[in-house]
Amino acid sequence: MGDFADLTIPPGINAYLADRIGRCWVGPERDPGPVVEALPQSLPAGQVTKLVGGGPFGWMLFARLDDEDGRLALEVLEDDRMSGPDHYRVWEDGTREQLASESGTMVFPADCSPDEAERIKETFYAHNRRVQAHLKERGFI
Repeated sequence: MGDFADLTIPPGINAYLADRIGRCWVGPERDPGPVVEALPQSLPAGQVTKLVGGGPFGWMLFARLDDEDGRLALEVLEDDRMSGPDHYRVWEDGTREQLASESGTMVFPADCSPDEAERIKETFYAHNRRVQAHLKERGFI
């Protein structure tokens, strides 16, 4: 893939990650402190890195740090067995921007016609294909 210059993770992003880990790394004998302390202080620009793994329900964080027009942003793919994938960006000031995520549930109304069911399926699968293509392009899959 080539060489990647390291970018220092801004304090706002570190604070967001520490808070997120503190809220998700829960349960008996699960101290989030060591997980937060193990977070890197910098990441190779544009390279997807596993930040957290093996958490409750298989909770994992994969991320890449990019310079977006002079502002640093951490793009994150968060996943676990219970809630499924969540794709978002955290800006250097710690604000979160939701990005398109794969859908895991397809819902059909009770009185759904076969044509409507087919339209729902097509929309569902088309959305997931678009998200997967984007994640692949960004190096997450």
